[in-house]
Amino acid sequence: MTNAATVLDESSPPLRTRPLAPLGALELRPLSIGQVPIGFPVVQAALSGYSDWPMRIVARRLGAPYTVAEVLIDQFVLDLKGRSRTKHYLHTTAEEAPVGGQLMGSDPSAFGPAALKLVAAGFNVIDINFGCPVKTAVSGCRGGYLLGQPEAALKIVSRVREAVPEQIPVTLKMRRGIDDSHESREHFFRILDGAFSNGIAAITVHGRTVKQKYVGPSDWDFLREVKQHAGSKTILGSGDLFTAQACLEMLSYTGVDGVSVARGAIGNPWIFEQARALAAGLPLPHPNVAEQRRVLEMHYALCQECSDPHRTLTTMRTFGIKFARLHPQEIEVRNQFATTRTLDEWRGVLGRWY
Repeated sequence: MTNAATVLDESSPPLRTRPLAPLGALELRPLSIGQVPIGFPVVQAALSGYSDWPMRIVARRLGAPYTVAEVLIDQFVLDLKGRSRTKHYLHTTAEEAPVGGQLMGSDPSAFGPAALKLVAAGFNVIDINFGCPVKTAVSGCRGGYLLGQPEAALKIVSRVREAVPEQIPVTLKMRRGIDDSHESREHFFRILDGAFSNGIAAITVHGRTVKQKYVGPSDWDFLREVKQHAGSKTILGSGDLFTAQACLEMLSYTGVDGVSVARGAIGNPWIFEQARALAAGLPLPHPNVAEQRRVLEMHYALCQECSDPHRTLTTMRTFGIKFARLHPQEIEVRNQFATTRTLDEWRGVLGRWY
């Protein structure tokens, strides 16, 4: 897939300074997406280059009630032939249901057939990406670019909703606009309202603009306004969800129906069970080194089920680097994972540091 190498911002999570509502008063409502019950309202977002089947299964086993696969370009999906090198993109299993498949593209006529292919592969929800801010997406008239093209965006929404079976919910991922101009704001609400009118079951809104990419804070006040505007319609919030505390704070402050964790879940799949514990008033669980090793070995075993050794090494080297952030000797462990060139070397890092 041409977008699988999307680079996510590696800077530290932004500090929030706005006082938020007390969490003690928070009563979490079970989340549903159309006819699909989700339950706990903290879910895992689509993550380009990350949220393949192994990552999604790990997240599910550690408390995520719902995950979304990495975004796929519509034409790429249509061209997939089930070859061993690419079959992992459409790999789903019963254990992860419900699971969402996400599409991005520029040609409305390709979205419907691509969505049907995702349904046939076992995805329970079809998500349309109008939020990707990466230069290759925007320059290709995909992702966040479509927030400036309401007519084209709503045509895509209509094509997907008409194509897939009625019982399959269709959802939308948006940013708060191309930029902070008045025109961009008008386009946002035109797409939001039009999408719901066309049968969209839920919309996830990221509180940054496309031009911001991942720089600066996510505007939670805007998310609060969107939820008030949408009323009983289902809105999920996204942006700056790097801790379980932040997930519950967003739910409390904005009133959204659910939150979608993106970068905060990379290397920390425990964020979901941590959010569940915090919501229940229980002590916040922190994974010790033994628990970190258990989950890394689980992820490794899952990769071996659906990938060749080369891809398994590439994936686990990447995730090892991310998991190292939680290790007491973060820098040493990160550097060790980064220099592994064989699976034996990768396992050797586990033996030495975990």
